[in-house]
Amino acid sequence: MTPGRRFGPALETAGVLALGLAAIQFALMPFSLAAERPPGPDLVFALVAAWVIRRPAEAPLWAILALGLTADVFLSRPLGLGALGLVLSAEALRANAASLRAGPFVAEWLTVAGLAVAVVLCLHAALQLTFLDGPGLGRLLGHAGATALAYPAVVAALALALGLRAPRRVRAPDRLGRLP
Repeated sequence: MTPGRRFGPALETAGVLALGLAAIQFALMPFSLAAERPPGPDLVFALVAAWVIRRPAEAPLWAILALGLTADVFLSRPLGLGALGLVLSAEALRANAASLRAGPFVAEWLTVAGLAVAVVLCLHAALQLTFLDGPGLGRLLGHAGATALAYPAVVAALALALGLRAPRRVRAPDRLGRLP
């Protein structure tokens, strides 16, 4: 077990699945009796993004796809579109995880927010191309904004509850002996 890691890879994968299912359940809870309530955050997206950046090996593709399809079914979204956006976003974050961990949190936050906006724009375009009824662009962008605002809270909760933190940067000298 590496330092800073409390659980094995299989248990961490089970953890991301369990937390993802809890996030789907949270999205299903009625917090307002009003017919038109403001868009809430996509906590599954925020959870997967935070987990993939911090522990890319413990968030396998099959688990992310399963969470995305489950969210599509239970949240009455077009089947597969949300899952596709989640998988593509997770793989983009996985490819850049090392640089996101090395940089400031604001860069990570803006990257995740940009991906959330890109996913809802692609979802809106797909719905328009297929002539399916769906939420308006303003509502989708509000959903992406709520997801971006919830992301720091999700990261903080994962860090406090599970110790899921980005590995610390090691201050090692470069080839010329200078410290970064």
